[in-house]
Amino acid sequence: MSFANTVVILGLYLFNFCKCNDLYSDRVLNYDEETFKKNIGGSVPHFVNFYAPWCGYCKRLKPVWDELAEKYNVDSTVQKLAIAKVDCTSDTPLCAEENISGYPSLIYYPANEMKGEKYQGKRDLTGLEDFIYNHLGRKEKQPKVSSSKLASTAESVAFVLNDENFHNTIDKGLHFVKFYAPWCGHCMKMAHAWEELAEFSQNDKSVTISKIDCPANKKSCAEFDIKGFPTLLWIVNGKKIQKYQGGRNLMDFKRFIADMKAAHKDEIESEEEEKVPEETEKSDNIVVELSGANFDSAIAKDFSFVKFYMPWCGHSKRLAPVWNELAKKFVRSTEIKIAEVDCNQDEELCQKYKVVGYPTMLLFRNGEHVTEYVGPRKLEDLHNFLQDYLVHSEL
Repeated sequence: MSFANTVVILGLYLFNFCKCNDLYSDRVLNYDEETFKKNIGGSVPHFVNFYAPWCGYCKRLKPVWDELAEKYNVDSTVQKLAIAKVDCTSDTPLCAEENISGYPSLIYYPANEMKGEKYQGKRDLTGLEDFIYNHLGRKEKQPKVSSSKLASTAESVAFVLNDENFHNTIDKGLHFVKFYAPWCGHCMKMAHAWEELAEFSQNDKSVTISKIDCPANKKSCAEFDIKGFPTLLWIVNGKKIQKYQGGRNLMDFKRFIADMKAAHKDEIESEEEEKVPEETEKSDNIVVELSGANFDSAIAKDFSFVKFYMPWCGHSKRLAPVWNELAKKFVRSTEIKIAEVDCNQDEELCQKYKVVGYPTMLLFRNGEHVTEYVGPRKLEDLHNFLQDYLVHSEL
């Protein structure tokens, strides 16, 4: 073999090697040190993924990062955000300069600033877009989202399920659940109709419209033997009743729900009987009400068990009397307070603690977040959970 042929073959090999190691789609902006320093700090904010081709976490992030790029890297003079990537195996000095110590590291650079903020949340589409919206200042309160805005904001009105809150949510009541994958084209096409359905059903306390990202929550999806996306299931008291097979539009979804509610009239009526009248709940409510103005000072000392809720949320309403009874049990305690935050009124505070589902119960000690409670929502279980923490804190 001639030297020239050897060089050609070697060149093709290296070219293919580079292509294989470039994990992300062409839509993601590929920066080296020169293009990075040319674009960061400009008029367009950047969200940059510092990665290594061999990194397993980077590979798992790929479909989500590609989806962000498809949405934000538009050929427009009014681009709001640029989604980019830096391969730290080929641009090591740049990554060292940016203090990259693990992969992937996701850093948000505001417009006209060279210093970025590292993203610390979940690496799923919901978490990343919440982070983006908070920085771009475009997030709106859920009850006020109109159907015309749903597609453009990607703000979720549907209740977001995950492996931690899955059974606590679906084990009681009527549920219409979308099992999906962020990279699924059919899921993307249906997303707008599903959010319209969730918005339409917000005031219907008898049924919950929710969704769960299966690649990020494999355990829950495996329990229901989910084979393809999207899969839509009607679930009653934790059991799969029917798989939805109809049209994927708002009108067909509404018809299906009406039929299912008629078929499960007894469950709806029995659940209504369990509800505590609002006047009773409000009249002797001893739960400490917190807001952005007093939150930090209120939780600064000892234990605080805080419920983050939405007034319109059926699950929040069902927990309200139990939460009040829990407060009564600890009313004389000097070590712990039972409190609550209305996320409809204090959205920014709830965003700070990454509250994405309602109700969310967080335990704090001396101003620091200790853990999230994800167990059964019965008074005895909540009481035992707190007693265990109080006992161990004294050891």
